[in-house]
Parts: sequence; structure tokens; C-alpha cells
Amino acid sequence: MGARLQAALGDGYAVEGRLGAGGFAVVFLVRDVHLKRKLAVKVLSPDLIASHSVLERFRREAETVAQLSHPHIVPLHFIGQKDDLVYLVMEAIDGGSLAERLQREQQLPIEDAARIFGEVASALAHAHKRGVIHRDIKPQNVLLDAESGRALVTDFGIARTAEGGSLTATGMVVGTPAYLSPEQVTGEASDHRADIYALGAMMYEMLAGQPPFTGPTPTAVLMKRLGGPPEPLRSIRRDVPPALEELVDACLATDPNERIQNAADIARALTGHSPVTGGHTTSTRKQLSKGVKRKKSHAPTIAVAALVIIGAAVAAYVMATSGAGPSAAAARTRVDSGMVDIPAANYTIGSNTGPASARPAHQVAVAAFGIGAREVTVGEYQRYLDARQLPAPWSVKPLESLPVTGVQFAEAMNYCAWRHPNGGRLPREEEWEAAARGTAARLYPWGDAWDSTAANTGSRRRGPLSPGSFPRGRSPEGVEDLIGNVWEWTASPFRASYADSSSAAGATPTYVIRGGAYNAYDEVATSTFRGRAPPATARENLLSTGFRCAMTPH
Repeated sequence: MGARLQAALGDGYAVEGRLGAGGFAVVFLVRDVHLKRKLAVKVLSPDLIASHSVLERFRREAETVAQLSHPHIVPLHFIGQKDDLVYLVMEAIDGGSLAERLQREQQLPIEDAARIFGEVASALAHAHKRGVIHRDIKPQNVLLDAESGRALVTDFGIARTAEGGSLTATGMVVGTPAYLSPEQVTGEASDHRADIYALGAMMYEMLAGQPPFTGPTPTAVLMKRLGGPPEPLRSIRRDVPPALEELVDACLATDPNERIQNAADIARALTGHSPVTGGHTTSTRKQLSKGVKRKKSHAPTIAVAALVIIGAAVAAYVMATSGAGPSAAAARTRVDSGMVDIPAANYTIGSNTGPASARPAHQVAVAAFGIGAREVTVGEYQRYLDARQLPAPWSVKPLESLPVTGVQFAEAMNYCAWRHPNGGRLPREEEWEAAARGTAARLYPWGDAWDSTAANTGSRRRGPLSPGSFPRGRSPEGVEDLIGNVWEWTASPFRASYADSSSAAGATPTYVIRGGAYNAYDEVATSTFRGRAPPATARENLLSTGFRCAMTPH
């Protein structure tokens, strides 16, 4: 099929491989040779276009979908056909799907889940206003941009066109059982409110780690849906804010007339402002009240007359239950859990008095970024190894609370990309130093401060700190153990000095490592000293070198 697609597209495009396959299409990664961009091309099964009427209906629907222009909808560029090969050309989104992230993490941080919930709701409101119903909202059809983390809905209108409604001619239910609305299960007429139900089911899964209804077979899942409401979210995950649980319940109402009627109301509830959509009228206030009455064990926790405060209530609830102050809460709305948000600014990097490689002191404009509050621990790295079925870098496993060491450069990069799928990476050295500015002198593990100005004392630490076990140096934003615990990889190639634009001499490239280690002299355990190591350094030479991750804010 790839060869046929290449012939159909012509020399202006290069088919580079398959991205995936579904029940009615195969998706290929294609490079636009002239515009230097990547595209996702979905080739439909010839069985779906066997009849002229189906093909015409598909074309009309595709024309409608192509008119959708929204920051949270994957753009459809054009539709093409050669013989019985019909294909859709879309923008390629390179951050993977929400389904892939859920498979890795099960339960998402509340802030991330609420953001994705609102973004998909905004996309649905835009489409519903224009008469386009998705009919197959599920995590597989929500893609995540690698750089920004924003959610984009794909396959708009395709399920409806390809399947011609919610039932086949033989009466078989079509769609994904975990996300089908009750009216779709029973074969009744369905409309845009089926999308709202599926969105609620998807949000339930992001928070609970599982869909609202599960079972050993698709039929069992479908029948459970008709038996009553799902298990209350807060019985599965107690840190879910009551206001957010109420909003999800209002999406999952069995009767579509008791459901939230307009996806724009969901986005408005989460953000405090209305998306530019227009569309269906609704009485969300009444529907939320009904949603509360369905669950007598859950008393109302918000003033339903002021629905737009839900977004603020979510943030306030998370802040209150986590014990964090306002600055930490603000950071978590922009970067992943476990990250500290460092603001964009001009930072002074380097020193005029240190080694030549650290000179001169100079101003660098650094964009906002997130950095791990602590180094990656042995326990965290073990979970990654288990998920990827990779061998451990140790012969005898250290304590899980210690910083992981012995990890080579590429392995550290791969971990960060896995742990933070919205653009996880190693920090650049200027980011690391910006995060370390003002960090206190390194500490004895028993709490006595070292004199960081005393050069070459020969003093040593007893070993790296376990997170939470001893007092530690902390940056103004709350980044811990940057100096004098373990060396940390950065993503920056080493240069002999900041004034040198070339890499360090030698056939083997090296990367900057920062911060010194528990066994380093005081003169190198500073925020400006620049060490270096080859990316494939032998593990026995990395026993005091670890890493922490960074990312660009959402």
C-alpha cells in the first residue's frame, strides 16, 4: 500500500513509513519535499468506498471537516484519490497520542487532565457549531504536540462517514465500547451530545486510570453502561476536586437531556471564558444540579450559579491538598508534576574568576522552562526500565531513594522523553545554571554548611543525598541538590570557553556536566564550573554522575 500511495502522491512527496493502522485505514508518515514538512496520510480501506453513494458522502463530509480551523483540531489539508486508493492528508503531530501517555502513566496529574479536557471540549464546540460530530472521541484520537503539549483531536467526521451512523446494517454497534454513549449502545438516535459523553468518559479515565466502565468483553462493557452510573471518581482517587468530579458526572449522565448540552460550557467551566464557537443553547446550571442529585452521597461543593469558577476551584483544591503555595501551584499549571517552573529572563552565566572554560561572565536570554525539582532517583529509573524492558545500569541495585548514577547520555535523554512525553529532555547548560543561581552552599548530609569559598580543601561528602533525608541546597524557585550531590548531564556540547564557537578538540564529542558531586573538591562544586564527559562514558566512570529532566512549559 505504501508503494501505491507513493505513486499516487508523486515526486513532491516521500513516503517514509507506516505510523499505524486502524479498523478502516492505514496511516503513513510522508515528507513534503518542497515545503520541508511532515504529513500524516490516512489511506482508507477500499471496502469502505465500494459504492458510489458512500464515496460521495465521504467526500462531502471531508470537505466539511477541511473547513474546521481550530488550534486543537489536527488540520486536514486535502483529500486525494487514485483508482480505489482514497487518502486524507493531514498535519503530522509528533508527540504521540493521549492513549500512549495513559498507557505509560495511568493516572494523569489533575492539572494536565483538566487542561486536555478543556482543549478537547473547545475543539468539539467548534466542530459542533459547524454541524460536524466526531462520534469516536477516545484517547487514541487525541494527539499531543511534543513541544507545547497541547491536545489536538484527529479523525473528525471520519467515523460518521465511514460507518454511516451508530449502527451497521446488521445491527452491530460500531465505535469504541468504553466511550460509547448509552443512546449509541441501545441504537437510539444520537447527536453531538454523544461526543460530550465520550469526552466525559475520557476525562474519567485520565483521572482514575481506567474508563468508567470495564469488563472482560465489549458486550460486558456495553451492558454495564446501561446498569447505572460508574464508580464515583473520588472513591478511586481522593485528590480529585469535588467541582471537577461534578463536571465529569454531568457529562456522563445516562439521559442525553440531563447531560451538559454544549461542549463550550465545559471549556468555559474550566477556563472561565468562552471559546469562540457559538453553537447549541444549553442550561448547564440545571444539568449540573441534576448531576449532583444523581449521587446523593456527594453534596454540592460549588455554587452552580457561577459555573465558570470551576477552573479556579480545581487549582485552589490542588494547591490546598498538596500543601504548596501560590508560586508552586502556578508552576504546576505550566510544567509536569515534579518540575519547577523557571521564568524567562536574561541570566548572568559564567564567571570572570573561575577556570577558563567558565569565562567570561555574560548575559544570556533564556526562555521559560521547567526543570526537575530533584535528580531522577533509582526508583524512578527502575520504573522506566520495567516499562521498556531494559537492563539496569547496576549489578547491585542501590537504594531507590538515591539519585540514579551510571546512566549514559543517550539513556538519560530517552528517560526524560519517556517520563515527560510533552517534550522531556535534558536541560541545556545555560538553563541548568539559571536554575542554580543563588543556590546555597552545598551541605554536609548531617546539616552543617560547607564553606564553598575555601578552595581545594580536600574535604569530601559521605555520599549523595537521598531525597528528603537531609537538609540540602535549594534554589530560589525550590530546585534542590543542584550543587555538590552528583554531577548532572546537560544537553550542551562542551566548548573550551563561552567565547569558543567550536566543540572541544578531539575525535570523541563530550557533553557538559554540572554541579560537582559528593566526592568533588569545593572549587568545582559551584554553579559555574563546567565538567565534561563523552556520551558513552563507561558506567564505572559515571558512578557519581546522574541527571534531572527539563521541558518547555505547556
